[in-house]
Amino acid sequence: MKSSKLIILRMALPAAVGLSTIIPLSASAAVLWIQQAQRLQEVSATLLDTAPVAHPLVPALSAGLRSSVSFLPEANPRVGSKMESLPSSPVQTIPAVFVSAGLKLGSAEALSVESWVGYLPAGVEKVLGIKASLMQLQAGARAEISSLRAGSARLVAGAGIARTKSAVEGAISSDHGDDSFTADSTLTFVSAGVQHPRSGVWGGVMIGRKKTSSRLSISEDRTDLEIEDTLKNARQPVWSQVSLGFSLTQSLSVALSELFVPDRIEMPRLTFSWNLLSPSVSPRE
Repeated sequence: MKSSKLIILRMALPAAVGLSTIIPLSASAAVLWIQQAQRLQEVSATLLDTAPVAHPLVPALSAGLRSSVSFLPEANPRVGSKMESLPSSPVQTIPAVFVSAGLKLGSAEALSVESWVGYLPAGVEKVLGIKASLMQLQAGARAEISSLRAGSARLVAGAGIARTKSAVEGAISSDHGDDSFTADSTLTFVSAGVQHPRSGVWGGVMIGRKKTSSRLSISEDRTDLEIEDTLKNARQPVWSQVSLGFSLTQSLSVALSELFVPDRIEMPRLTFSWNLLSPSVSPRE
């Protein structure tokens, strides 16, 4: 089953939970409905996780704006034997403000830390014609150690944490529904990468764990389903992301990423970072 996003999901979840008490279903059919409903909820919540991108940090006081645009997979509208008409958002993002600082540990090493807060106010999704409203809030922090002892390359390694809270209200189960979907996700991760100091070109990989609690409430038939996803039922219990970044100007950089969450999603991402305080987005020689 392909991925889909719950902002916009007219999930036939009521059929899995509510209608199954009215329409006689076989035990195997009922189990299949519930499995599909849980699968949709896991995927939908994962699409709202909004994993960060590990840009090489500047070992000095710095601040700016950043936004990672995720290009969402096409939704699969099949639930059981029914094809739902699913409106779908092509992209998702949380604009954020970041602050970083650092200090040199010697002639070649440096320690840097970064924190950020992102906010997507409800109402923006109306531009895309989505009837439900989405609000997201994210906060995170990470630390990174860099070394110039590898000749012309700067090696970096780090770790961090990000927490995202999302709330969807409105037309989820039907065109005129008054439903709600909430998700609370905590991502922990380690990262490693390499950067060419003179050009600012860098590449990196992130590996992490997740814990996402989500709750779906359908008012029409009083459905209330709450699940917790830690990827325990996935092929691997970790998510990963690979990135390649470069500088467009002295203050603006861009990164291309591919996010992999086993048995949940795989999608490309485009991140823009605008540094306001430091003369360059990434440390250069």
